[in-house]
Amino acid sequence: MKIHGFICNWKGHELNAIHLAEKLKPLIDVTVISTDPGIREKHSDWIHLDESAYFSEQWNLAVRLFTGDIFFQIQADAFFDDFPNLFQKAKATFSEGSIGVYEPNIDLTAYDYDLSKLSGYKENIFEVPLTDTICWFISADILVQLPPVDLAINKYGWGVCAAIAAISHLNKKLCVRDYDFTVRHEPGRGYSTEAALKERGRYLRSLPTNIAQEMKWIYRSPLLPKRPRAGL
Repeated sequence: MKIHGFICNWKGHELNAIHLAEKLKPLIDVTVISTDPGIREKHSDWIHLDESAYFSEQWNLAVRLFTGDIFFQIQADAFFDDFPNLFQKAKATFSEGSIGVYEPNIDLTAYDYDLSKLSGYKENIFEVPLTDTICWFISADILVQLPPVDLAINKYGWGVCAAIAAISHLNKKLCVRDYDFTVRHEPGRGYSTEAALKERGRYLRSLPTNIAQEMKWIYRSPLLPKRPRAGL
């Protein structure tokens, strides 16, 4: 199974994007998509978008460029080194055919679940209503079913993880989190949470009815934290 990976970089995270790319290149095809205009000339092998681009534009481009069996994406404010073992585990898990989305544990995530309430899939892998977008893997057959995000409706990208989870559920596939691995994630964001939430609502209403309805069920899940710290 071929993993094709993408690193999303923005201003202030160049050094870690470089570090991640160096770790990933021996293992998979990887592309850095950056929105920091100040480093264009330094990184001719990266793809550069305007500084006005946010997650949705990086996401749309990554999906267009994707060629493989498993889509991998990591944000440049995430810190992790054990990629060989993570990729080996991800491939083995997807090969079983019942997984739509797979992610490692994230130490700072909107969706911090109570393990005692989750259904176990395998040892240290648990079914979750939805994953985060900080570091995740998506089966190609699930990925291609989500229409490109309309940037006029949703430039920040909130709702994409729930839409992917919804498509996975509709295809009778699971979203899982592997607690054998933990990715460290920096707190904070450079935009308005309130604005992103409004965009998420517009985005949900723009999607096909079956996806939007499943997203609503996901957001109502009793497994979700009552007051998520952040969220896509």
